[in-house]
Parts: sequence; C-alpha cells; structure tokens
Amino acid sequence: MKSFPGNVFVSDYPAERYGVKMKKVIRLICGAAAIIVLLNADIKWPVIMAEAEGTEDAAQGDTAAFGESVESGEDPGEPADGGRVFGNSVGNGEDPGEPADGGRDTGNSMGSGEDPGEPADGGRESENSVGSGEDPGESADGSGESRGSAESGGASGEPADGPEIAGEASDSWKRTSGNMDEETAQWVEEAGKNLAQIAAERDIMALVYLSDTYPVRTSPSEESTTAITVFSGQTVNILDVYVNDEPEVWYYVKLEYNGGLVYGYVQQAYLACSDTRFLEWEGEYGLNFSAAAYTVDAADAQTFPDIEQFPESYRPALASLKAKHPNWTFVKMNTTLDWEVSVSKELQGGKSLVYKTLPDWAKNGLYDTGNWYYASEAALKMYMDPRNSLSENAIFQFEQLTYNEAYHTLEAVNTFLKNTFMNDSSPAPGTNTTYANLFWTIGREEGRQVSPFHLAARVLQEQGAGTSPLISGTYPGYEGYYNYFNVGASGTTNAQVIRSGLEYARNHGWSSVEASIRGGADFISANYIRRGQDTLYLQKFNVNPNGFYAPYTHQYMQNISAPTTEASSIKRLYEGAGALDSTFVFKIPVYENMPADPCGVPAVSTEVVLPIPEGYGNPVVWLDGVAYQGEIRNGSLVAVAADGNARTAVLYKYNEAGVPTGMYVWELRHNGVVYTATPLPGLENLLTYHGFSIRITGKTGIRFKTGISAELRGRLTSGGVDGYTLKEYGTLVTSNANLGQYPMIKGGEKIVSGLSYGIDGNGTLQDVVFETVDGRYRFTSVLVGLPVEQYKTEFAFRGYAVLEKGGVQTTVYGPAVARSIYTLAGQLIGQGTYPAGSDADVFLRKLITDADALTP
Repeated sequence: MKSFPGNVFVSDYPAERYGVKMKKVIRLICGAAAIIVLLNADIKWPVIMAEAEGTEDAAQGDTAAFGESVESGEDPGEPADGGRVFGNSVGNGEDPGEPADGGRDTGNSMGSGEDPGEPADGGRESENSVGSGEDPGESADGSGESRGSAESGGASGEPADGPEIAGEASDSWKRTSGNMDEETAQWVEEAGKNLAQIAAERDIMALVYLSDTYPVRTSPSEESTTAITVFSGQTVNILDVYVNDEPEVWYYVKLEYNGGLVYGYVQQAYLACSDTRFLEWEGEYGLNFSAAAYTVDAADAQTFPDIEQFPESYRPALASLKAKHPNWTFVKMNTTLDWEVSVSKELQGGKSLVYKTLPDWAKNGLYDTGNWYYASEAALKMYMDPRNSLSENAIFQFEQLTYNEAYHTLEAVNTFLKNTFMNDSSPAPGTNTTYANLFWTIGREEGRQVSPFHLAARVLQEQGAGTSPLISGTYPGYEGYYNYFNVGASGTTNAQVIRSGLEYARNHGWSSVEASIRGGADFISANYIRRGQDTLYLQKFNVNPNGFYAPYTHQYMQNISAPTTEASSIKRLYEGAGALDSTFVFKIPVYENMPADPCGVPAVSTEVVLPIPEGYGNPVVWLDGVAYQGEIRNGSLVAVAADGNARTAVLYKYNEAGVPTGMYVWELRHNGVVYTATPLPGLENLLTYHGFSIRITGKTGIRFKTGISAELRGRLTSGGVDGYTLKEYGTLVTSNANLGQYPMIKGGEKIVSGLSYGIDGNGTLQDVVFETVDGRYRFTSVLVGLPVEQYKTEFAFRGYAVLEKGGVQTTVYGPAVARSIYTLAGQLIGQGTYPAGSDADVFLRKLITDADALTP
C-alpha cells in the first residue's frame, strides 16, 4: 500500500454530523340545445494525474493550515497538452467535457371490518381506533380545523324580508307578490306554512346544482343583490317558499359557508332534493315546476341537464346509471381543488391507509404492527378518483346520509344484518329489542334524521365480527361502557386505542348499547352530516371547499377503501328493500386538472419508499447516483424512479452550512410490480467527504478528499458486509455546469473517473492512500494545471465504490461537492490562514489577482 505524508489541512467536513308551464319547458329545451351547440361547437480541461509523494496543499479556506512539506517541480507523467484529470487516482482518459424544484386526521384503528377481498378481521376505517373492531371516529371533542361559527344575516346572509326565525314565518312575511290573485296567494300561503312546519321539525337538505357557481339572492328575484355565490354541490337547508307571478318557485334557505350561517333565496330549478316529506309536499301543492328530466339533441339522443354539468370523462358511466335508474339525480360537486394537490394533501399525516391484504403496489411502508400500511399514491388515486365509483355497487358513497322514510325500512336493516353478529336471533345486549330496530329507531328520530342504513353499515365496518373490547362492556376499568362507532379511539397500540375509546364512552355516558349507538349517531350527525361532510366520500376525503372544516381536515377514517366498502353494503340494503329506483340524489366531486381517464390499477409502480433515518432531512433521493426529488409522506421519503432497474438508494446528511456529513444506503429490488427497499446499516457512511485544498507546489491544483473506514474496508475485502464485497473505489469529476445536464455517475457522459483502489486497465492492483486520519483512509483527486481562465470555474467531485453481491456489481456514490480554486483561495485569505507575506499568502493573492484581471 502506497501512503502519502499527511498535509496540515483543515476541512469543511466537521468532526462528525382541494304541471310545468310551456315557456319554462321551452326555456329548458332551448338552454340545453344551446349548450349542445357550444359543446360541439466548452471548458478546456487541465491535467489530473497520479499524485506524487511530497506535494504540498494550501488547505481549504474555511479550515486549513499550510502543508508540512514543500516540494516543487513538475509532476511526472503529465501529457504535453495538459488535458487530463486525476490525482491520487489513475485517470481513465475520459474528457469531462464542456459545461453544457386536522382537525381530525388521526387514526390508529385496527380490527375487524369487511373490505372487499379482506378477511373478516380486515377493514380499517376510522382515523383513530384499533381494537378487534374497526375504526373510530374522531378526537374526543370532535374537533377539526374549523373556519369559525359566526352567523351572518341581512346583506351578508339573512334577507331583511325573510322570516324572523328560521322555519317560522312572521306576520309580515309574504310568500307571493301583491299582484297574485287571492285564491292562488292563499294556496301558496298554506303551502308555505306547511313547509315551514316540516322545516321546524327536520333539516330539509338540498343541493345546489345545474350551474358551476350560483348566486344565492337576498330576495326572491334575479335582480336582487347576491348574499353569497356558492359552488355546485353546496348543501342548503330549505326553510320556506316564495312563488312569483310567472309562476316561478324560490326557496328560502340557510347554508353553512366557511364556518358561518348565510340565509338567502335559491330558484327551485337549481336545487336537487331527495327528502321524502319535502317531495310529498311539493307534489301535494303542485309546486314541482322543475320536473323536466331530459332534452333531445340534434342526433335524437337524450341529454340530461344534471349529467351535462359533468366533465366528459364522467358522462358515459352516469348515463348508464341514468338509463337503469331514471329517478336518480347526479349533482356535480365543484370542489375547485386541484387534483394533484388534493392527492398530495391526502398522502400526508397518516390520512390514507390500506389493509395488509391489498397488493404490494398499494402499500408505501408499514403503519403499525403489521395490519395497516400507508397507501401508495397509485392506490389513493384509484380510490379517490370519483369516476372509479360510478357503478351501482359504489355510487352510494356519494349519497346524502339523511333519513328517508320511503326506503329506509326496518325490514331492510334486518335483512342486511342477518348474517352478522347483529342479527335478530337475540336482543342487543342490555335491551329488549334488536340491533336493526335500534338503528332504525335512532336514525329516524326527528332532530337527528340519519340514514339507519348508514349507521348499520358503519358499525359493521367498524366492528366486523363484533369481538372488540370496545363493545364488550367488560374491559377492565371500563366495565359497562360501549363505543360502537369507535369515536375518539386513538393510539399506536391496541391497548391505547381501546382505552382511549372507552374513556370517551365513559366521559359521554355511553353506559349501554343503546346509549352508545345513539351517541355515535348524534356524533356523526352533528359533526359530519350537518357540517357539509354528508356523504361517505366526504367523510373520508373532505374536499368541501367552503365547509365548516377546512379541506383535508376532520376526516372520519383513514382506510381509503372504506367509502367503497360501505357503499356496497348500502346498495345491498336498498336492493333488499326494493328501493334502488327511488329518487336518490348523488353528490359527486369534480376536481380541477384531473387526468383525462380514471386512475386505475398501475401496471407497474416505480415509487421508492425510504423510512427517513434520524438526522436526514434533505428531500433528494439518489437512485444509482442520480438525483430524484422526493416527497416526505408519513415519516418516509418517496421518490418515483424512472423505471424498475435501480439497485441502490442513498440519502445524504448535511450540516447547517450545507456540508455533507453522512450517507445511508438501501438495496433496491423491483419484482415487476413494486420496489422493495432494504436498508444496509453496515454501509452507512461508506464514503465520507473530507474537504478541499489548494495544491501550491508543482502544478497549481484543487484537491478533493474522500474517506473510507479502514475497518469497514477490511471487512469488505474479506468476508463482506451485508452480502457485499469491495471491488474498487475512486473519484469522479466534472464541471459543476455539467451537473444540470449529465448524471454524475461512473462511465457517464462528460464524467471523468480516477481509480484509487482496484485493478486498473493493465491488470495491476492500485491502492493509493493520501493519508489516514481517525481510522479512515483518505483518497484524493487533484485537478491540476488549471489555466487562469478556469480559476473561477466550479468543478464537482464525488467518491464512488464498486461493490459486488451474488456476482452482480453495484456502484454506490458519495455526495457530490463543487468548488472553484478562486473561492478556496479567497476563503484562506479571509481567514488569515497564512502570515502576510509568506510564500503561501503571496501565492494565493496572485491567484486571485490573476483571475480578477481576466474577469473585472
């Protein structure tokens, strides 16, 4: 082994570290026809050579002292044209070439639920629950990132001529104009009083539709001022009615917008409602003026106004559903949120999980002890893309979750629960009635009005086989308490989740099965359904742009497949009740900048997922030496490789000054579908950076130092480490300007490599060590013979090591670092490293003076 004398050198490497009237019919047809028409309508490189013994460096400016020995003279072996590259390494003759960017999102539930294809103990749903039962609901206080709770009125909400109390008309309140004949006016007045009575007893929820945006008016007239402009899909509560002389129906409504209450008027034609009592009221008083269902286009094809509001990629599936179920209404929920941004937000903070039975491409690292995994981007996109759920089995995740007496029957709930732990073979524990009757009775109670189908399906999803301690009533310390919806259950272990869920139950007096189900139903009604998260989809993916809670917060569940699973259960319930052709209204989100086609199962995933080691905060992932911008998700760094061929992933650690202080290596394997990353702790800090220095004897040059542990090298050259043995190591160099165009990898274009250890082209073993410090062999490269024109040019260096495992060679790279000799000289002078007037000081000042003379 050749060794070079250690120069006195101080390095920048630290010691370690989102009925109809005819004219109305004509208007609708003409409008549709109009829509149809519109729609159709060079650097010269100096010598780098094998370093001779006895040369001297001026240390790098931020650290160095002068070298111990000085030996001037020409370097041997330098070609006449000065065109080569390496020192302390044997150059390969390559020319490096020319230079050429919550509320509630906790979750920790595990247990039994039923996802399609999952075992009985599989489905994970709510965000903070475990236990053998499935998922919970939300934090104990039901908190989310609330936008506020102020109530607005007058110009900003309640019109001056509206009812004094929501749902109640004052003596001065008029439901018609003064021009209407007395008989008709009395008829409208009677209808209005009856509607107000219904509204006083229940929330009559409707959706704004048939327009991307709609101006809610302060008075029942298109000429009146706008109280607020809302997006399609906005939920409103109908309070009263006004009929003008045309006649045209306006509804007086209230709505929650950005955390505040707003009152105003909406035309009947722009509201979709499936409330049975309301629809019966409209039919009884003949006020269903907006009943036109479709128009006919120039090709004699039916076109439906509701479907025409959707992007083209939604329409075929919706048209197919409409053909089977003409009573169904589809409301475009205009989220105004960017698709990719929404996906990114839902991938953060443990919001999105998948169960262990899903395929490997759907997983991005383990979430808990083995049942739940972080969802991959591909999996999230597939479940989150509404277009993938426009089928009978999945569409009900977009249904509003309010009670409808026409089809939410006791018989249907009984049938649904027949083969579950909640069947009617015996009363629910501590009661004299069945689970089905509890869900049905609690759901239909005035003031709550929650779909009993939803309640039954949610509990089944949460509790699965019914063996969770959260509903046993016998858990030590919490005897007699039950939490059927897993509300408030959180933690990272089963025990933590069970205790937190039962503590919530005790704090809320859920000391019986009935109390727990009623309490859970109230929780869902008050905190989700009445807060704009009134569909299964919105409970999982809160993309309501102006809801009570900010988008992407206050999400009931983490399991991304839960809305689809529950939707399938609810479809079976309606099917069992013979109610599939009822007047359902589906609120379906649409995002900005969605892909042209629905996001499906990826043929191949090239995501690389790396758990972030302590101290590693830089988001760049280096795959086989090439930089890929990573995204931090749930404590891991995720990067998308160009293909499935990468063999290694490396992260570098940097100090506050940006100096590399460590590296961590993973072995990558792609099985044709997904990457697996295996950490290689034995190769941590395989190659370390030890700074630059300026060569001041012989040819002027800039030196780069890389270190390798002597002990680690010994093991790599003998028995091996993590299955790898060492074949060679050395240094790569290129101009820093080239880094933006060419990967700095061994054998890469415009990259020069020099060998410090290994068999050279002549079959000779090279083993060049510049110095040994703190148990690390330091090998170097020196860029020499720099012309003054290149003093200010930054050159990039990085160490590399070739390892072998199972007969396959893999190259691992150290961090790339770039400096110019001009910058280094300025640092040395600025730090006063050398005495004024000394040879080294004179040398450095002349270097700077010469460079500045060329580039004033």
